[in-house]
Amino acid sequence: MKQPPKVLLKYLGVSLEKGLPLSIDFAVLAGTMAALLGDENSAARILADYAAGTASPPVGKVIAGSGMEPATTRRGRSTTGFITNRVTAPPGMTARGCINLAVTASGKSRADTASDTAQLLKWLDLEEISSIPVEDLKPPELGRTAMAIAMALSPELLVVDCPVHDSLHSRLKSFSEAGNSVLFRASSLGQIPFGVERIALCDETGIRRTVRHSEITAMAMGGAEIKVSFYPSLPRKQIEQIQGVKNLVHTDGAYQFTHSDTIFAITQLMHVSRANSRVIVELHLLPVPPENLLKMFDPPDESNDNSDLFGGEVDF
Repeated sequence: MKQPPKVLLKYLGVSLEKGLPLSIDFAVLAGTMAALLGDENSAARILADYAAGTASPPVGKVIAGSGMEPATTRRGRSTTGFITNRVTAPPGMTARGCINLAVTASGKSRADTASDTAQLLKWLDLEEISSIPVEDLKPPELGRTAMAIAMALSPELLVVDCPVHDSLHSRLKSFSEAGNSVLFRASSLGQIPFGVERIALCDETGIRRTVRHSEITAMAMGGAEIKVSFYPSLPRKQIEQIQGVKNLVHTDGAYQFTHSDTIFAITQLMHVSRANSRVIVELHLLPVPPENLLKMFDPPDESNDNSDLFGGEVDF
């Protein structure tokens, strides 16, 4: 008989505050990658802390590892590696020194410590910069060093609480494919690496909805927030004439709006600029923000229809 898939992280009845009606139940299976997606004001950050065992929820519990230990206990934390955008080290300590110190903490012999340190340096392409002080490392190198430190105790689960450089994507995928799990915290869709299968959409109260990669791809495909400015400046009414423009804001000479068809919107901007003898001097495409992604999955409300991702309009 086929065994059910192993679970390496569970949120059980978790609430961020006592008396909060929202109760969070969420699990990450072995061999998979998942993400907590929410802006900086959402619960995604504290939920990542709960998973890493650096904080405890006031209601409910979080358990981690194949032994399903409370995440904050010593045994629970020993199964989890926590990756942030910081590496804490004394001034002058090298990448090799930091990794070696982390491996030493596992209680291995001197020979095994040296061997494991060398393997981590090689796997994460850190050999050439291993003698450089941590404070002098470039962001991609610092990220790989942080992962090496997190991997020092041979965890089953990695909690990634920062954007990761693309040089780490394949390593994290390999880690999960070996029967482990990865949980990312992301503040935009653009921070989620390829291979993440389930995404928990968060607001300030917690996880509001869990969706699959295929669902969110189908919903978000083609849409974006667009920021554009012209020389000379262009009257607002010209932008308003572009079909499908919503949430239009004009601030400091630049227009920002949402549109469900990015290619169409950009084409129309080009036509408008040419027709009005203007030059586009700034054009940015931004991923659909998490709060709008949540609206995409809300059921229609007859009194106040929030099913339209790009509804409403404001101006400053």
